[in-house]
This record gives sequence, structure tokens and C-alpha cells, in this order.
Amino acid sequence: MSRNSKKRGMISSRSSSSSGSKDNHKKKTSAKDTDTDLLEICSLAVNEALRLGASEVEAYASRSMNITAYIENNDLKHVKTNQPLGIGIRVILNKASGFASVNMLDVGKVKDAVYNAVSIARACPTDRYQRLPTNKDRMPILNGIYDKEVDNLTVEDIAKYANDMLNTAKEYDARVTVDSGLFESSSVEHAVYNSNGIEAWERVSVISWSIMGMARDDGTVSNFDVQIGSSHSIKGVDVIATAKEFASSVVGSLNSRKGESFKGMMIVTPNAFLELFKEPITFAINAFNVQRRASRFANMLGKRVAADTVTIVDDATYTEGIGASSFDREGVAHRRNVIVEKGILKTFIHNTYTASKAGRESTGNAAGGIASPPSIDTTNLIVDGGDMKYEDMIREVKHGIIVNRFSGNVSSVDGIFSGVVKGGQLVIDGGVAYPVKEMMVAGNIYSALKDVYMVSKERRLVLDSLLPYIAVDNVSFTTG
Repeated sequence: MSRNSKKRGMISSRSSSSSGSKDNHKKKTSAKDTDTDLLEICSLAVNEALRLGASEVEAYASRSMNITAYIENNDLKHVKTNQPLGIGIRVILNKASGFASVNMLDVGKVKDAVYNAVSIARACPTDRYQRLPTNKDRMPILNGIYDKEVDNLTVEDIAKYANDMLNTAKEYDARVTVDSGLFESSSVEHAVYNSNGIEAWERVSVISWSIMGMARDDGTVSNFDVQIGSSHSIKGVDVIATAKEFASSVVGSLNSRKGESFKGMMIVTPNAFLELFKEPITFAINAFNVQRRASRFANMLGKRVAADTVTIVDDATYTEGIGASSFDREGVAHRRNVIVEKGILKTFIHNTYTASKAGRESTGNAAGGIASPPSIDTTNLIVDGGDMKYEDMIREVKHGIIVNRFSGNVSSVDGIFSGVVKGGQLVIDGGVAYPVKEMMVAGNIYSALKDVYMVSKERRLVLDSLLPYIAVDNVSFTTG
């Protein structure tokens, strides 16, 4: 699932660090690797780097058990397991940084990686902003993000969940065609240890599922649709509801009509918000992009960047979202960060390096896995709900399009977007008239944020984002 690919180490980097099957993985790792205490091996790496002359050292280790069932062309194709693990070591020596990693926890290989990291630091230029975070307070550990029952899920269990989702969609209506989908469980353990007193460890479980396809009826093809679900626990899994929503959506977009070009209201669903708005917002609030003058929000702190109906929060302590965890890639405790409050930009998101350059503390947004030094990313992105019900928002629209999905290009640098409305519905005089096809939409995301006219009370959780429906004025729609 694409959204998983950008999460911090405990989700995406664990998945990407090893793509082989369980059997192949056994050839590369030993029982000793899988039994190794993560904090213990991190401590060993830190002490070894200090012995070699490093002034500051950080070790980040992780391992997980992933089981994924894949759906293709109306059938369950295969189930794959993998167990990625490893450690990344970052050293600072005379204000120069070096990094090395290894996809195993063998003591000898870890020491080799430490030696490589120190050697790299000796060869790199100095940077006065290089530093590691310091432990100040007791680390609060989140409850509700680990379900031990996820560890007991079998390949057969995962296959059954995927089959239930597939069969529910197909049985909803014979015209439904499932192009692809998946059901995945991940049980993750990660740890950070540094020479400045950081010592953090936790377990996280993540279950996610998706289904994508269309409906066909006598040569007529609906728009593609995708529906996604996620949970930290087994009790939160509901593939039946996801499959029914998907099937209802694609069947409902059959017999769509070609509309007329106009400029009016764009009603953005939570799924479409994810596709249109999230990446530009995340890019613009990233302190690294701000400091290199690539962000549209540079020099905008304390100024208006959105309508006063818009409040945006980054919150890894929101345990319903799969971006939840107790600490970031550097072992800094996570917290709730208000990014935009009633349209006013309040803060950027930082890791320790960008915070050092800005003369402030990290916001707890260091991101990444074992394979590279920490970057910066959001955790759970939350947009506050408004004061109107979604159905009342529709009644307020004289001429507009409900955008259920968007397919096209969005530039995070300048905000320009253009593409095709998917699953679109024409709204005339406060009511849904009919589904539309071949409708193009174009505009600028950063301008659209300032043109948000209405925000719904209702919000939906889409992976690591809790999002309302929003209505944006002055958007151009053209027929294909």
C-alpha cells in the first residue's frame, strides 16, 4: 500500500530493508539475530564507536514480522512473509557525521558497520550544526499501539481476511471487478540508544488493507476506486465494511455523463484530500525544505497560509492513526504539534539537525529506518473538523464537483496541480445531479488552502491521516 511506503522506520523501512521470502531470509540471518536484545546491541554499537574516537553516537535497530496477502484480477494470488531487521549507526566526530548500516544483528557485522561509520566521519567535512538529542525527561510510552494477538496471526489468517474482502466486493454486485488489493499484518520492535542518554524501546503492531477496481456493465466502465483500512489491533479490522464501500462507490459511478466546463466549488473527500493536499503540506512544513528555501511557507511563520476554517495538527500520540509511536527516529519523545491554527502557520516540523540550525528543539519528527540517517516527516496528520455536517455542506453548493479521488500531477514545490477527477459527482443547487466522467481539474494547492470555504464535522481516518470533507471555491473544471 502506497501510504505505508513513506512511514518512519517502524513501518516502511522495515518493509523495504528486506524483500525476500521467509525461507530466503533464513539464509541471511540466524536465530541469534532474532533473539538479540535490541537495546543491548545498540549499546554495544555506541560503546564501540566511542572507543574508536567518536564524540557522539546513535544506534537505531529494528525488526519485524510481516505477512501480506495479495489480490490480483479477482483472485487471491499469493501470500508472502518477510522478517526484516538490522541496525543503523550514526557517529559525530569533530562535528563531522558518518553513517553505516547492516541488515543483521550479528556482533561482528555490527562492529564492522561502526568502524565504517567512524571512517566516513573522519573523511567528511565538519558541520557546526551536527549534534544528537539529549535525554531530559522520562520517556512516556503510548498504550494502544501494540496488540500481542497480531503476533499470532498465521498465513492462513491473513489469506482469509483478504478472501473475505474480495468475496464481499464481488458478491455485492456481479458488475464489480477487483483489480488489486492486499491485506497485511506487521509486528514491529524498534529501539534507539545514544551517547547522550537516549534509551528508548517499544513494540508496535499495524494491520492495513486495501481494495481497488471498477464496475463493468454492457461495455460501460466505471471510474476506478480504492478504499483503505488500517488498525493497530485485530478488533479494529473490518474488511467487510471496506469492501462494501468500495463496491457501492464503483457501482454508483456507472453510467456517468460528460459535464460542462465551469469554475466553482470543489468538494474534496478525505481520500481525495490525501491525494491532493497531503504531500504539498508535508513538503511545505518540513524544516529541511524551509531552510533550503524550497518551501512555499518559508518566511511565513505567524502569517496566514490557509483560510481561518483550517487547523492542521501533527500528532503521533493519536493512537488510532498508524503513524502513532512513543518516540521518533532519534529517540525524541513524540508530542502534539499544532502546525496551522485557524489559517495561521505556527511551526515547522524538525529533527535535531534542522532544529539546531534554527536555534530550537526538535519537534519529534525525525523519520526513517535503519538504512539512512534521520530525515523529517509527519506522523499522524490531523485536520480539525468544522461546524457543518457534510450533507449540509452539499446543500450550500450552487455549482460544484465532489472529487472522490484524483489522478494526476501535484507539485509540492509550487503547488500546481492538474489531472482527472475520479468518481466525481456534479452538484447543482445543493443536490447531487449525476456522476461525471472525463472531467479535468486544475489549480494551485497553496491557493486552494486559502480558498477553503467549508469544513465538515465528520472526519475519516485514512491510514496516518484524520481528515474532514472540505469545500474549496474558485476551482476550474474542464471537460476532456
